[in-house]
Amino acid sequence: MATRTERGTFKKGQSGNPAGRPKAQHTALKRALEQHGASVAGVVVERAMAGDMAAARLILERLHPPVKASTAPVTLEVPDGASLATQAELWLQAAAQGRVPADVAASMVSALGGAARIVEVTELAQRLEALEAAHGE
Repeated sequence: MATRTERGTFKKGQSGNPAGRPKAQHTALKRALEQHGASVAGVVVERAMAGDMAAARLILERLHPPVKASTAPVTLEVPDGASLATQAELWLQAAAQGRVPADVAASMVSALGGAARIVEVTELAQRLEALEAAHGE
């Protein structure tokens, strides 16, 4: 049985699964695909050429994957030292005025909320350490 470090991870060079993943199913599937893959691809191409739109879409998506949606970069003037709450308010105002897309503003407000949680946890940890230090003296 593999032993763990104090952090709960396995020691270097030791695996929690020394036998590894069972290869029987993976190998059988790969062998079947290698054996029949070309004929299956031929059938899909034939059906696509005959007007089967699902087959055509399958082929086209493999040749040219769908383009992922993306937004253009957006900037917003935020005063130096502005609180996280002020920054969130500025993003919401910009969205309400139509200066930035609403989904971008929502993402930014969500990110600011995450940053606020990080700050909160950090401050709580510092306060706890100070209390422990004062109590230990």
